[in-house]
Amino acid sequence: MSKSGLYSKEDRWLWRTVQQTVRPFPLTDSSTKLLIGVSGGADSLALLHLLWQQLGAERLVAAHLNHKLRTDAEADAVFVAETAASWNIPCLLGEIEVADVAASSQLSLEAAGRLARYRFLAEKADEVGVEAVVVGHHADDQVETILLHLLRGSGSGGLRGMQPASQMPEQNGLLLVRPFLNTSRAEIEAYCARHDLVPREDASNEDVKFTRNRIRHELLPLLKTYNPQIDANLQQLALITAGEYAVLQAEFENRWPDLVVEKGADWLVLDRSQFLVQATAWQRLILRRAVQYLRPLAEISFQTIELARQIILENKSGMAATLPGDLEMQVTGQELIFGKRDVARGPQLDFKDPVPFAVPGEINLANGWTVTAQVVDASLEEVRQNGDRWQAFASLAEGEQLWLRLFIPGEHFQPLGMGGRTQAIADLLSNQKVPRQERPFWPIVATDMHPVWIVGQHLDNRMRVTKDTHRVVKLTCFQRAG
Repeated sequence: MSKSGLYSKEDRWLWRTVQQTVRPFPLTDSSTKLLIGVSGGADSLALLHLLWQQLGAERLVAAHLNHKLRTDAEADAVFVAETAASWNIPCLLGEIEVADVAASSQLSLEAAGRLARYRFLAEKADEVGVEAVVVGHHADDQVETILLHLLRGSGSGGLRGMQPASQMPEQNGLLLVRPFLNTSRAEIEAYCARHDLVPREDASNEDVKFTRNRIRHELLPLLKTYNPQIDANLQQLALITAGEYAVLQAEFENRWPDLVVEKGADWLVLDRSQFLVQATAWQRLILRRAVQYLRPLAEISFQTIELARQIILENKSGMAATLPGDLEMQVTGQELIFGKRDVARGPQLDFKDPVPFAVPGEINLANGWTVTAQVVDASLEEVRQNGDRWQAFASLAEGEQLWLRLFIPGEHFQPLGMGGRTQAIADLLSNQKVPRQERPFWPIVATDMHPVWIVGQHLDNRMRVTKDTHRVVKLTCFQRAG
């Protein structure tokens, strides 16, 4: 393996193509560190070698995941590690039983392998603190991907194929970069030959029981008898569709916030009434986004999305559908619930009638929270510097009664700092992203006349501490240990 030929015309052309493909990603920026996914095959080996020559070893980290599907997989890992070491590039190795992932996740071996690889690369990227993960997908892969999506009945999102730079699945803030996406397999193999690179051969790439291999070895050669330019035409389709899709997504991003009621790491709730007023195309995109939010690597078919859409359109509550990745969708009169929504996490009352709140005193709430009240000797400056949302300082006259209660539908209060203007408590809780199911049971500290503290959210302006305040009451809400 040599560094000869670095400045050949072919190498210079390849490097220009790579830079143009990932633009505006700062590939040549000296501060950009990259994690390279390396299988040992021609594409990833050539990519690692090219980046090593152009950027230097200090900016690169190689990573290899053994899928444990082949008898020679261990040898592949050794090859990648030794190759990286010979170029002074750090190398991270991992292994996983992809067959077990496929069985447990109800995915094909191809999909399970992709899921495992991306999760491994994202984990290692986080460990070493890189700006992007770089993989060796090339132009021939792009053509096969577009045909694969076409055969599955994909929409515009699938027909645009892979993107040169996109967000890493399941990892916000990490980029997935494909510098070879406009470079053919033949050009990559020629690069390997010029630099005496001898890649590992994966015999499974010839096995036509895998759909992608059947496309590569059977369908594409047949299509070329109809149109020898089929590769270029499909790549052109991807470029055109990607541009149109970007415009569509920009408009979609304006609509999405109005649809989301609340969300968690493993669940999402959408507003059903907002969904129903959308055009059919938007409804399908909404459902795809919901699945992608919770199952980023799931394969989404038109039939599954359309079945879920029809269930939502029916004027019935309590219906359900199973979406890709074993994701459950429940339909209520007002909401579309994807996944299993978290139980209430914020403070909640489990009683309907107001409860007297003594000063000093404390009241235990239903779900592990406690609210306390005590008279304190606090200066005006200390009060003003309070930055803890779970404590508030109120001006309370001697003998004035406090209550702990629910808010009354339609009830308003005067938020501190708004000069006496009022706001609906329901609107405050909504604006503060309190989950919808928690809002009706959110605790309010109040006097006989009006609210004092929307717990954890806002103090009423009428209860603010001033230089004339004679009695300061500190209100605190916290989760009990255990």
